[in-house]
Amino acid sequence: MFFDLLTLLHLLAVVAVSLRIFSRRTAHGTALAWLLLIITLPAVGVLMYLMIGERRLGKTWMDRAIAMQPQMLLWAKDIPASTLADPGALSTAAESVSRLATGSAGLPLMGGHRLQLLADSTSSMRALIADIDAARSSVHLEFYIWNAGGFVDDLVAALVRAAQRGVACCTLMDSLGSRPFFKSESIGHLRAAGVTIVEILPVNPLRALFVRLDLRDHRKIAVIDRRIGYTGSMNIADPRFFKQDAGVGEWVDAMVRIEGPAAWVLEAVSLSITTLQTGDDFAPPPPPDLAAAGDSQVQIYPSGPQSALRHIEQLLLAAIYAARHEIVLTTPYFVPSETLLTALRSAAIRGVRVILIVPEKIDSRLVRYAGNSYIEDLLAVGITILRFGDGLLHTKSMVVDEEITIFGTVNLDLRSFELNFEVSMITYDRAFAAAARAMQRQYESRSQAVQLAAWRARPNWRRLLENAVQVLSPLL
Repeated sequence: MFFDLLTLLHLLAVVAVSLRIFSRRTAHGTALAWLLLIITLPAVGVLMYLMIGERRLGKTWMDRAIAMQPQMLLWAKDIPASTLADPGALSTAAESVSRLATGSAGLPLMGGHRLQLLADSTSSMRALIADIDAARSSVHLEFYIWNAGGFVDDLVAALVRAAQRGVACCTLMDSLGSRPFFKSESIGHLRAAGVTIVEILPVNPLRALFVRLDLRDHRKIAVIDRRIGYTGSMNIADPRFFKQDAGVGEWVDAMVRIEGPAAWVLEAVSLSITTLQTGDDFAPPPPPDLAAAGDSQVQIYPSGPQSALRHIEQLLLAAIYAARHEIVLTTPYFVPSETLLTALRSAAIRGVRVILIVPEKIDSRLVRYAGNSYIEDLLAVGITILRFGDGLLHTKSMVVDEEITIFGTVNLDLRSFELNFEVSMITYDRAFAAAARAMQRQYESRSQAVQLAAWRARPNWRRLLENAVQVLSPLL
């Protein structure tokens, strides 16, 4: 009788969750992964589905997101015409990417920028601190991780100085990513100086009943005086001190410094998160005098879980399919969707040189096993896979034909595509693409290539483990 009752409960759980999955038209791979988990481990599977099975931002956030979308589109239409660039003047490949970016995110191609690639955390932080010290009216920062110590203490001191001389300073910090920072002395120094602190997506047991707690604000944005902007992969964390017990070495990051109208757009993108968190009106300040700082053309591309579509994945796919000669990608976490995997393989088969650079060691064993399961498929069609050995390579970059560069916070995994608030900068500037390629070649020189024959010779237990984890990769 007891066994029969357990069997009935198991069947009811499978049917109930299956109906829920089918009613939401969940992606094929994700639906199969959930069904497999629920069938094999019903109690664990049902509990996990209730916790992380759906992108539940909460009714308040979703209502605000729905209300804000037309406001953002209206704001975007009023971007000064003097800052806009004509996509029709780009190459055919670049034009198709640019028009897709505008159509899905609503933000246009803009001209008049000076771009500077900062290829390490130290130079990025020094430049940012110098700009904060020179700020006259505003400093706006949004970063996933804030971690006290090292040069982060210097940044905190620069923010305090700016606030004390009357500069409006605002910082956005992800509640989970910056959790230790909220308990540090640094947070008290910022508050005492009058720096506005917005905790994004607060984490607490009560919220877990209504929202999915692993939906995070993964963006990295800094804007000074609405004229200078930064984005890229660096958190507010000194790599000499951050996660040194993880056994992966120092994190290796890069940022781009942007002078020009896209800085103002970056701040507006960041203010949209503030609106979602606080409920304040979405009302970005008017642009400053937007005289051209250079001749680079830039698009800002935000993405996030408030949309049912994987907009950023669509953009990456468009860039990959537009490639004619070479695609070079760097990412710390490589757990691709089937469509992204197919695009990369198709590019290699049609003769495009594809290079994927990933770190040798990462801070997630499950993600490493899942990523390893794709290596043979990529090597078999001639894709070069390089493993970076000098720390955790955290830079997220894609350079296509040394013309199109996508640079920002997006990892090549489903978490970035579906669950995180992310931001990317797209440039159609050959000088910046050359600088990004030079940085990637530096990574190549510090990496070892994975050889197909050696990879196929790995132990069978490793292959079985990697393939088993890969089946569940949509849940990672």
